[in-house]
Amino acid sequence: MLRRLKLWALALMLLCTAVPGLSESAAAPAIPGDYHQVAENSRFTLYLREENLSIIVESKKNGAVLYSTVQDLTGIKDNAAWKGFYQSGVVMEYIEDVKSNNTQADLITKANEITYDYAADGFTAHVRFPEIGISYDVMLKMDEYGLVVTIPQDKIVEEMSSKYTVATFTIFPFLGYSRLGQDEGYIIIPDGQGAIVELKDNEGRYTSPFDRPVYGMNIGIEDTVNSMWSVPTEPVIMPVCGIAHTEKQIAFLNYIEEGDQGARIMAYPNGVRTGFDWTAVRYIYRMVYAQPTGPSSGTVSMRTEKARDFDIVQRIFLTDGEEANYAGLATAWRSYMDEKGVFDRADQRPFDVQIDFLGLEKENYILGKQDVVMTSFAQAEEMVKELTESGAQRLSLVYRGWQGEGLTGSLPTNAYAPAAVLGGKSGLESLMALADEKGLPFALEADFLKLNPSVNGVLTFSAFKKITSQTWSRPSFGMVYDSIQYLNPQKSLEIGGNVINQMEKGKVRGISLTGFTQLMADYYHQNAYRDSTELMGLYKELAKASADALPTTLVAANAYLWPYANALSDMPAAGSDYTYTMREIPLLGIALSGKMPVYAEYVNFQANNKEFFLRMMEQGARPSFLITWEDPIELQNSNSSDIYSSRYELYRDTIIEWYQALDAVQSQVQGASIIRHDVHKDMARVTWDNGTVVYLNFGDKQASMDDIVLEGLSYKVVKTDGR
Repeated sequence: MLRRLKLWALALMLLCTAVPGLSESAAAPAIPGDYHQVAENSRFTLYLREENLSIIVESKKNGAVLYSTVQDLTGIKDNAAWKGFYQSGVVMEYIEDVKSNNTQADLITKANEITYDYAADGFTAHVRFPEIGISYDVMLKMDEYGLVVTIPQDKIVEEMSSKYTVATFTIFPFLGYSRLGQDEGYIIIPDGQGAIVELKDNEGRYTSPFDRPVYGMNIGIEDTVNSMWSVPTEPVIMPVCGIAHTEKQIAFLNYIEEGDQGARIMAYPNGVRTGFDWTAVRYIYRMVYAQPTGPSSGTVSMRTEKARDFDIVQRIFLTDGEEANYAGLATAWRSYMDEKGVFDRADQRPFDVQIDFLGLEKENYILGKQDVVMTSFAQAEEMVKELTESGAQRLSLVYRGWQGEGLTGSLPTNAYAPAAVLGGKSGLESLMALADEKGLPFALEADFLKLNPSVNGVLTFSAFKKITSQTWSRPSFGMVYDSIQYLNPQKSLEIGGNVINQMEKGKVRGISLTGFTQLMADYYHQNAYRDSTELMGLYKELAKASADALPTTLVAANAYLWPYANALSDMPAAGSDYTYTMREIPLLGIALSGKMPVYAEYVNFQANNKEFFLRMMEQGARPSFLITWEDPIELQNSNSSDIYSSRYELYRDTIIEWYQALDAVQSQVQGASIIRHDVHKDMARVTWDNGTVVYLNFGDKQASMDDIVLEGLSYKVVKTDGR
């Protein structure tokens, strides 16, 4: 017996040494026997374990795998609910009556029935929980980008809906998971431009996850008022998250193609609840909320009367080899958006700098309000002439506060009527004619969401209401007007459509839309609950009406509106600086590079202008400046008192310098896209698909990368041929 064992061991050793690439470190993980192949594309093979809807993705290039469920529970002491969560391919939560806490219905701890229909490119799983009478379908297809997982709403059946209703779904929550630093790589989160959380043993240091609603806080249900001094976290405008295993060279990116209006993105570093690193999307169909029963008589728990109206469609981009990183995933996402026509309306304008002029505000006076004129149309003309004749030839012009009641007094924008004190229509037409003469894009800012109840009292009957039927309002923290409300989306569409028509007839050159571009919420209208899907549809209609009529710039726009934009402005250049992030990454910049003009948030209010300048280089973004002719001290008694630095004479030279320096680089990558982004300590290397490479040193000391030596806070542009 012992002799036979020795012979087997010798044979195995000879096999490992005889077969090229087969060793303990390089051998591909075996696919467990209870998984079977169900689909493949040119790069990956997909396996399924039917019992718990668990999948494995295997790279054909290097044999690396992504597991969707935890394979080995040895030594894991988590409770049954967590084990059910990370051993199930799909996890549903349901509401029982109006209990405030959802109940988990996973595929391990809750009795279920699953049957399958197979196709050449995937399968459909029919899932049913007999005890609660809830069933749903999970459709999975594989294409060349990766996987597409769909849960159609019309296949969700609630047999006992008076007692049990669907609350949430989470799809493949543990896809690509890691445990306590066993893998090299990172989690990708959509914070600001993007950020990564390293896969390392955190030794229990972190207690809070990244758990953020897609497109920001839902003010129709939850409402947190920040003081004017607080610094809010960056809202999620990109509906993506993922994990890259850099040593194994396999990565994925979840992209919410449908259902983003009701989704939350979660990322848990190890130590937060469990020893695992994971990220996933949770789709929320129903919730329990507190309904006030009177002005002071308490609340009663209520369940939203109907489910949100959307199908879940989650695309999972897969990359391997040298593309198994955030740049490779962002490139795949960009290619897919391009294929789907997201960038069809985008301008292909050459590099320019955006100048936002602030025209008029109001301040209190003895018998009412008086004008605070910050920039007249004639003064704007003078600045444009001087800048373009002094070296900043290409500018994108936006005018804010052009209405008669000023920037905050004219909320919402409800007519095309330029303020007489600024020069009236004739003054504005002269400014637009100058922009035409110099070939400069020009737009008037319009806000069809915000409502100033002090000025437009009649419109308060059309104010946005939370699902409790209470009117939403927040303090303005301003010196003139005390509060701000929002219009309901039906009224925003009505007013916006009228103003857009007026602007089109008035031959306005373009429009910059703000306000609704940053909101996603459920609401109450005409004695009924309206879900975020209806709001999204109305906002799409408004954005499309604008894009069909005028060149349209969208301000800080959520991703679902990008197809209606010629350009995007006020986009994040940095993140929220969460304690557990390893570093920020230009995920957004890579995904939009070469496809859409992207203007970053104002240079005026950056803490470190040198670093911010390098960020523009790194992200392929364009800078923007908020400019006034007068000193912003004039705004100290207005609702724009937070503007502390904007005077033209202080920024004239900076605008010209930044334009010339950035144009020298960005003119070399006009029409090109970023395909790689590599970091070594304080150095970054950005590679464009036309062969241009930009090296940047974000540190304050000399550093090197690829034999390129840079002084602190500096950059160098080279070509792949070394020039």
